[in-house]
Amino acid sequence: MMIAKNKAYVLFDGECGICTAFADWAQRLDRQKKFEIVPYQNFSEADLHRAGTSPERCARRMHVISRHGKIYTGAFAVNFFLGHFMPYALLVGLLYIIPVFLLIEIAVYALVAKHRRRISQWLGLQACAVAANMRPEA
Repeated sequence: MMIAKNKAYVLFDGECGICTAFADWAQRLDRQKKFEIVPYQNFSEADLHRAGTSPERCARRMHVISRHGKIYTGAFAVNFFLGHFMPYALLVGLLYIIPVFLLIEIAVYALVAKHRRRISQWLGLQACAVAANMRPEA
């Protein structure tokens, strides 16, 4: 699979339960198919490098690649995606109007990302069952 120009992507970790659950919800939200929502593992390392990222970076944070090629990661990727859908766009606007809320969101995202495999297991999300045994926690 190649990353096409003039197309927006949400790249998530297909081996992470939380990431996969978010992607499933995002696909239901994006009824108009504004974004291609796919695991970063579907792309070759060369394709990710051409897009301006890498498998290592994608493994640490969700990525959104805009139609113009700009890359958003982590909490900013979530905000860019949600900013395209009402009523979430209003919430995203509020985050940027009141910076302390944005700082809290960034901190919570970082905490969840760091412990996502453990959290996925606590929640009974199966996507991490194999991956957790194969590599150390990110």
